[in-house]
Amino acid sequence: MRINNQRGAVLIVSYIVLFALITMSAGLAMFNFNEINYVRRYTRSVQAFWLAESWIHRYLHDPQVLGKEARLVRDDDPGSVVLERDDSNPQKRILTATAIVQGVKRAVRVTFPVKSADVFNNTMSAFGNILTNGQRTVVRIDDKTRTSGAVVSDSDRASVHFEDKREGVHPALVSLTYPDADQNGESDEFGDFVQFYRQQLAQYPQQEVIYLQGNGTFTLTPQSKLAGKKIIYVEGEEGRGNVIIPVSGMIQPNQKITVISTGTVTVNVTGLMPQSAQLNVISWSGYRESAAMAGSLRGTIYTHGKAVFDNIFDSTVTYGNVVANEGVQFGEIWSTKIFQYADMRRGGVVPAGFEGVLGGSTGGYVRVPDTWKDVL
Repeated sequence: MRINNQRGAVLIVSYIVLFALITMSAGLAMFNFNEINYVRRYTRSVQAFWLAESWIHRYLHDPQVLGKEARLVRDDDPGSVVLERDDSNPQKRILTATAIVQGVKRAVRVTFPVKSADVFNNTMSAFGNILTNGQRTVVRIDDKTRTSGAVVSDSDRASVHFEDKREGVHPALVSLTYPDADQNGESDEFGDFVQFYRQQLAQYPQQEVIYLQGNGTFTLTPQSKLAGKKIIYVEGEEGRGNVIIPVSGMIQPNQKITVISTGTVTVNVTGLMPQSAQLNVISWSGYRESAAMAGSLRGTIYTHGKAVFDNIFDSTVTYGNVVANEGVQFGEIWSTKIFQYADMRRGGVVPAGFEGVLGGSTGGYVRVPDTWKDVL
């Protein structure tokens, strides 16, 4: 009996060991199977991604690959691809390439901003006249000056030199306007301006914008809170919420910032701006610039009102461009005020805050996308 009991115990232990070995073998087999499936899926995912990428590059090389069609479906080794173009947003074109390789799908999406208005190619653009009325006014404007009106002098001692001047230009080519953002049936109104920039700010990360509300006057001084900011929007009632900017020290090297105001923006040039920086200005009511010492300003200046350069007592240079929807006025400028054209765009993309602002141009989209995302 004792021998039989020992044999039974050995048999039971053998079954247990055998069961454990079978379980381990099944686990290893399942693990290997999952690993093989993961590798296969990963390989197909990578193939699908690069297939989608290749069709984006095909479009960049030849946009006619889509022709007039907004959607193209094509079999392409090692799978298939769908290339789609979406122009429903008036501010940009969206191109999406979706590739499928053996059931695994990947998609790449790029966006192309609309081509900027012709005013960004001019040193100075004025809807209306360019008026000189200071007792002494010394101005030099290099490159292109375009105005829908005329250059008018009402000064006894004025020296205003234009390198390339054209008068009587179509208003659409020398001004900027706002779409019907508040959807009341009329475009380019103050309500459109306010609603447009509320919508614009929502498109930027919160840490890149400053939104100030009030009817007073705001002075922007050098401070750490401005680091990393792209837009400062001051919103008040029409003609209020004014901004004063002392240039010296406010803008740091490599910083590119746009100041937007529902009122007037006044820039006091008090020194040199870093060559790598930009101070762009957008104002509803007007733009004012003065200078007590030599200095420089770099950026695009746009006002829906009049741009006035007055009380400039030392040599200053504006690198960029000026756009004024109610004309330009030169007052007292006792030392030479120079305007030199500089393209503030990057790859055709306008500075922050100018996206979607309308103006006469050839139309279409830039060739180089401004965003490139793996969306699936």
